[in-house]
Amino acid sequence: MEGKPLTVRGVNLGVALPGRFPAEFPEEVWLYRAWLELLSRMGANAVRVYTLLPPAFYRALLGHNLAHPERPLYLFQGVWTELPEEEGYGDWEGPFLEKFLLEGREVLDALHGNLRRPPRPGHAHGDYTADVSPWTLGLLVGREFEPYSVAAYNERHPGRAYRGRFVEALPGASPFEAYIAEVLDRLAQYEWEAYGTARPLSVSNWPTLDPLHHPTESTREEEKALRRARGERVPEEAVKEYNNDQVSLDMAKIRPRPGSPFTTFANYHAYPYYPDFMNLDPTYRKAVGPFGPSNYFGYLQDLKRHHGDQPVLIGETGVPSSRGLAHFQAQGFHHGGHSEEAQAAIDARLVQEVEAAGLAGTLIFAFLDEWFKKNWLFMDLEYPPERDPLWHNLLDPEENYGLLAAAAKDAFRLNGRAEEWEGVPFLLREEGRFLKAHADPEYLWLLYWGPLPLRLYLDTVPGGVPVAEGFGAEFSLEIGPEGGRLLVEKGYYPYEERSHGLPGTEFLLFRGFTKPGEGPFVPFVLEPNRRRTGRDGTDYPRQTYELGALKRGEDPEGARDPTADYALGPEGLLEVRLPWGMLLVTDPSRPTAWYAPEPLPITGVNLLLEGGKPLRFAWPSWEAPAFTLRLKPLYHRLKDLWQGP
Repeated sequence: MEGKPLTVRGVNLGVALPGRFPAEFPEEVWLYRAWLELLSRMGANAVRVYTLLPPAFYRALLGHNLAHPERPLYLFQGVWTELPEEEGYGDWEGPFLEKFLLEGREVLDALHGNLRRPPRPGHAHGDYTADVSPWTLGLLVGREFEPYSVAAYNERHPGRAYRGRFVEALPGASPFEAYIAEVLDRLAQYEWEAYGTARPLSVSNWPTLDPLHHPTESTREEEKALRRARGERVPEEAVKEYNNDQVSLDMAKIRPRPGSPFTTFANYHAYPYYPDFMNLDPTYRKAVGPFGPSNYFGYLQDLKRHHGDQPVLIGETGVPSSRGLAHFQAQGFHHGGHSEEAQAAIDARLVQEVEAAGLAGTLIFAFLDEWFKKNWLFMDLEYPPERDPLWHNLLDPEENYGLLAAAAKDAFRLNGRAEEWEGVPFLLREEGRFLKAHADPEYLWLLYWGPLPLRLYLDTVPGGVPVAEGFGAEFSLEIGPEGGRLLVEKGYYPYEERSHGLPGTEFLLFRGFTKPGEGPFVPFVLEPNRRRTGRDGTDYPRQTYELGALKRGEDPEGARDPTADYALGPEGLLEVRLPWGMLLVTDPSRPTAWYAPEPLPITGVNLLLEGGKPLRFAWPSWEAPAFTLRLKPLYHRLKDLWQGP
């Protein structure tokens, strides 16, 4: 780079293919080389990895950069750590610190092509001989630290300060900021003494630990006290969520010493939809970016003002292309609930807002749809959790951020046409109507021809609404030309409407494992945004949506609109796809369904068309999912933005 300014335009590289957990890394140089070539041709100039990957990745990166000196990919390399294991999560010193530093030294040795790492569970290993240090643009230590752990450290180590050879914590820094300064300084010393090289340093951070004050964001204890003072009946454990404005980790207080060859920068995993202070802060609500009103742009400007001349990198941002929605955002940049085309448009706007705010650039999250990921709103409905990587949950936003789609192999295209269904046998074929069913690692598919609206009952577990002799239904499906709805039996619905005793205090309580009664059918409603109480006592209402409200649409050619649930074809064919989670199937790979006291194995799904006889649909289990990789519209949108047509 020769000291020239660089606007970072990169991608976070998660590498867990379907069927694998994050530490089950690909080992093929050719695969990493192909992925890096894709990113380079898109116009990306940087790639970020969270931990040390296998040697194959670094050989691929070196090979790419030597072959393409005109368009190298710069590396942001992570140094991962878990939390201290002892109770309280505050003892980061002693053996834990040495383990953290050892991980960092091994990462630095690997970057210089000077590491032989023996096998160790959960870690990459092998002979690291590729020297990629000339292209390593930044070292990012740590993770999105949990606020309770940072607060515990600060309480345990009052007065801790640090002034090292290359990096120091400025006066006023917190004990944990001093700790991070020491980690960065000791790794800097190691690299300088071992290799005589230096590079920019930072920490993985997120808005939960940002150094800004957010009056709309109270802590759990503050919120509880405010609500009880006005007469609400608030249980002790009313909210299971981190305190998002309790404690800070401020890179503005961690700086290089005078004359140091190392520099520091701030790095935030800043998404537009969460924490809620981005939605609720009145200053952010008034912000206007290059494309119009934007709370996110207001937040980015706030970060820029705070850090001044210190570069600020947005180390993660983006929205997922998923059927499920886990958090609403003021301008529609929701946590999920987007088609792939909408994902592309929003991510491109976010990248441009980051640059318009004067920040150092963006690392888009993420390269690949990773099936092992979990989201707070949907993770309890994925059971058993160890089989989660074997199927693709289109409800779960976390599994659907990629610019490279990982989809079921030979997946149908939702368009209401019969061609893809020709090899699928009829479940029902009679005068005036027929029904087919198909299963893959993503959906239960149905193809129906007959009178509309379609009225269909579905049964997976014992119990249910007795809609016919010997048939108890957990779900009722009705679809017509203008809309559709999937209802769930009330006792089987995993949530219950509660309140804190006053009007406007209603909330959905997750009940855990349930089993069906005999009705009635009720809407399948979720609550992505809970009611909040700001520090001044202002109440911000909850936001809910009906998961079972079905939308008509079609998949574009070569892409997918996961928000579309059914299509009506030109010949009157009704094609329906239901993500497994909407039927409370917790694992389609070894068919398992939600139940109490725990989910139970099932042999399939029973179906009952209105006026018909019960039908049985079963599908084979699998231990290795068949999948295919496909570039989403996001790839092409970023290519147009970063490289031009």
